[in-house]
Amino acid sequence: MRGALRAFLLAVAAAAAGCAFAPAAEQPVTTSLLDQLPVDVPHRTTSSLTLVVFPPEARPAVDTMQMAYATRPHQLAYYAHNQWAETPPQMLQPLLLRTLEATGAFHAVVSPPAAGMSVLALRTEVSELVQDHTQEPPVLRLALRVRLTDERTRNVLGTREVTVQEPMQQAGPEAGVRAANTAMARALREVAQFVLEKAP
Repeated sequence: MRGALRAFLLAVAAAAAGCAFAPAAEQPVTTSLLDQLPVDVPHRTTSSLTLVVFPPEARPAVDTMQMAYATRPHQLAYYAHNQWAETPPQMLQPLLLRTLEATGAFHAVVSPPAAGMSVLALRTEVSELVQDHTQEPPVLRLALRVRLTDERTRNVLGTREVTVQEPMQQAGPEAGVRAANTAMARALREVAQFVLEKAP
């Protein structure tokens, strides 16, 4: 009898220990978009030119679906349970097309390989997209490098560094996503203004 009781107690203890060391339920991953367009796009009279918007490029630290943040200078980390739906360059491409089309300044705004007879080309690099918690309040930092060229003559019409810092309402990935969308809309407007200034 004592042996049976002892075996029962050992079994209960083993079961309790198994529960104690069982892995916790996996926290779901939240996926977010960059999809905000500027509401005040600059305009210009339509020309006969076609603008080709090449797919944006990015530094390796940015060319990822992982969502970056910084808590110390010169260091970068990524959230474990929050990510982008696509890489920032992939999300930026349709936003550039729609913003530049909304200027009304071009006969057509297209992605390669489509092109017209009179062609300008815009190339973009995303050099930074990070939630910066090294300051208070935290900010979202976004940096783009854009270059406009005349593909007929191979002349560079202009380059510009577009940098935006958007305050975050609080620390955390959700506030960072809202700030990133606001910053992207501001940057898109600046890119559109740059293109209209430099285009023939």
